[in-house]
Amino acid sequence: MSNNHFLPAVTFLDGGMGHELKLRGISDGTFIAGVLANENCTDKSTVETIHGDYLAAGCDVITTNSFVAVPQRMLECGIATEADNNRRASELIRASVDRARAAITKHEKEVGKGEKRKMIAGSVPPLTECYFAKKVPTSINDLIPEYMTVVSTLLDCKVDILLAETISTAREALAILRSISGIQKLGNHHIPPLWISLTIHDNRPTKLRSDEALEVACQTIIREANSLDLPLEAIGVNCSAPSAISIAVPILAKIVVGTKIKVCAYGNCFRTTTSEWMNSLDEDSKGQEESCTKDEIKETDYDGEGYLTPDAYAKYASKFVESGATVIGGCCGSRPKHMYAVVAALRNVFG
Repeated sequence: MSNNHFLPAVTFLDGGMGHELKLRGISDGTFIAGVLANENCTDKSTVETIHGDYLAAGCDVITTNSFVAVPQRMLECGIATEADNNRRASELIRASVDRARAAITKHEKEVGKGEKRKMIAGSVPPLTECYFAKKVPTSINDLIPEYMTVVSTLLDCKVDILLAETISTAREALAILRSISGIQKLGNHHIPPLWISLTIHDNRPTKLRSDEALEVACQTIIREANSLDLPLEAIGVNCSAPSAISIAVPILAKIVVGTKIKVCAYGNCFRTTTSEWMNSLDEDSKGQEESCTKDEIKETDYDGEGYLTPDAYAKYASKFVESGATVIGGCCGSRPKHMYAVVAALRNVFG
């Protein structure tokens, strides 16, 4: 594509946090260790530094480091009891917002506020182990109480965006929407823009990890948001191979034609796909899904440790935008250097 193309109104989301904390010696790579870093006196400054690195890379939105800060995971990880798991999850969410807000304050002191206000996206994650759709309760009503805890805490903290991410099933998204609606009816909170991002099979990108059709799930989510009068601003895909997301984005772009809804896209940068990782953990999944086709990716697109290089990911990000996405970020395995390359590439290609 020539440099004469106008840069669409792209919003740059940040990239991964958990793996970055591991690389900087703060966590063992588990989600819970990364979340606990938010309140550790010696570690929380590193969380703020990573947020700051993404802001310096040109990101407009940073996501709270609270991916597993949900009541059920507090129990599973042994850091709370049934009597205080809601409180503990809320504490960690609040700490994550504090870290993000501190990073923005520092960034603005150093470089000024700029034309675009830096924003905080409050992460609304799966309540159960991510990617494994069969572990999600079948009843939407069973999901709502925990989601109300997560969402109400984020709203108390006045985040700029509610980001439901790595959602494997349509029923999780519907539960989130109904939780927000229930909170809205109480009249105590302003409801900010809502972004919902789904995770898809790496070698079957038209399907969620629940095997639901991506197109049908998104249409269902949009209808539900409209019926509840909720501000759904973006719908997208994340935590999947970039090659899969490249196929999914045009599907989403077609769905949102005629609406004000944006398409968001942020992929993983690991050589090993999420599907391959799932197969290694789950006996029932073995043999059911091969890795995504990697014929688009050359060996030189990976570094010596098995991560997609920043330039290679930036090429995918450009493809996402060409296909209609206007919210672009990185997911697992992506680093500040990936987002720096993405921002630079998009400005060069479309500017």
